[in-house]
Amino acid sequence: MVFKQFTDRLRSAGTTAANTLLHGSEQAEKIHQLTSMGFPPERARHALNATGGNVDRAAELLLAAADADAEQRYQHQPHHNDDISSHDRQLRTQTNSSNREGTHVAAHNDEQMRLAIEESLRIEQQNASKQKQSNTASSTKDVIDLTEDNPGTMKKKKNSSPATSTTTTTTTTNANFKSAAAINAGKAATARHLNPANITLPKTNTTTLNHTHPNIQLPEKMANKSKEEQILRCANRLKSHVMAVDTLLRVLSSVRSMPDNPKYRIIDRNNSNYITHVKDKPGAEDLLLAMNYRRHVVHASNTNELRLERHLVDDALLYLGISALEQMRMSVEYIEAKKLRAFHVEMKRVAQQNGGGSSTMQQAGMTEAETAIRLTYMSNCPKEPPEGRGARLFVQLGDEKIEGGQISRRFDGDDTLEDVLNWLGGCYGNELLDKIRGDVREWCLYDMNVYPILPLDVEKHAKKTLQYLGLFPSGKLVVRLSEDAWRDRKNDTDSGGLDVHGSSRGLGAVSRSMLH
Repeated sequence: MVFKQFTDRLRSAGTTAANTLLHGSEQAEKIHQLTSMGFPPERARHALNATGGNVDRAAELLLAAADADAEQRYQHQPHHNDDISSHDRQLRTQTNSSNREGTHVAAHNDEQMRLAIEESLRIEQQNASKQKQSNTASSTKDVIDLTEDNPGTMKKKKNSSPATSTTTTTTTTNANFKSAAAINAGKAATARHLNPANITLPKTNTTTLNHTHPNIQLPEKMANKSKEEQILRCANRLKSHVMAVDTLLRVLSSVRSMPDNPKYRIIDRNNSNYITHVKDKPGAEDLLLAMNYRRHVVHASNTNELRLERHLVDDALLYLGISALEQMRMSVEYIEAKKLRAFHVEMKRVAQQNGGGSSTMQQAGMTEAETAIRLTYMSNCPKEPPEGRGARLFVQLGDEKIEGGQISRRFDGDDTLEDVLNWLGGCYGNELLDKIRGDVREWCLYDMNVYPILPLDVEKHAKKTLQYLGLFPSGKLVVRLSEDAWRDRKNDTDSGGLDVHGSSRGLGAVSRSMLH
């Protein structure tokens, strides 16, 4: 029966084909032939593409697919009558057995039809993709085609219009089909080829720095260096910290002389002296760690220590550390820092003798001779102007803030530098002035209002007004250690490069060239 229907339809298709040859294009005629048989136009077009334009073969495939669909719908249709008679079941069994062979043939034809339609869709997608790529690369000579069956090989094609001929190959395995993901990957690869700026390098922790800074080499970590290099580098960083060098040298020397005594092998990191002189100094704790000290922290008992176990005491490391610290004590930085530290100690001692009047001097325990000297200086100092008038002058002892080391007073613009020195003598005594204006000039006054900061020659400018020196309407002077160049310049009367004070900085009319 199926074959009879197929024969009738084939006959009518032939008749229709003969009539439509006179009208329209060949493809439209073939589609019209298949639609006249009752097939949908879309499936008819795909069937023609799959069979290479053969109408008979396309009709055969469409008919087989339609029969297979009908059989499948019948098999999946639910049966609501549970009381089917045994006679009907026998008839259905006979019918199924008679049509079993035809069902297998229809299923085989349906599989071929499905594969053919998928092949047609794949070809259309490839053509559309190629057309889009050719439009995108209109300004480029070559285009890389990555949508071929072999994705590992890249073939270059000239920028031309896509081919209009259809492929007649019918595939039978799913391995040859290109998915939408593969097509999109091909498009992305083509876009990267056309515009290299879109290429994104892989983000890996090991190669990022090489890409961004190819000529930069990271320094080796301190922990990976030898013990000798660690000790020398840490000691070199400590040479400007006097107390840290002295403390570490005393500790290491004690450990070497008494290795069994745990007093120096255990360092309390909460100790005030350790916190002040060692803990925050660069390279101090790293030096101890290089000497095999280990951190020991117990939060329950508030224990925070650096411990050197007895079996970790190394005489070679101790000798190397002590030698490095002793070498740092001979460096220029250590010597200058030690001088500065001694100067600040002197400043603290001088600041403790600060007295603003006779009663304060007596309370400070000064002798009558010292009190008389200070009162003499105060009597030579002019009277302080009232509030709101004059210039306020600040004087500080050293760069560190110490108690009694900062004083201030108001002066008129016509007051001289000698008046300021008398005020300092009344506050701090004769010792400060002797070291500022004596033959040695161990200390000096630095004018903080100029840049760069320069020392002020108190002997040369003693009779100059504050307005002339640029200390009006405000000024700040700091007592510091004299530099060697400034100390040696006393006998150099021709040179005036270090002293540029004058009315060019104040309110006077004298030019800088007339100062010397």
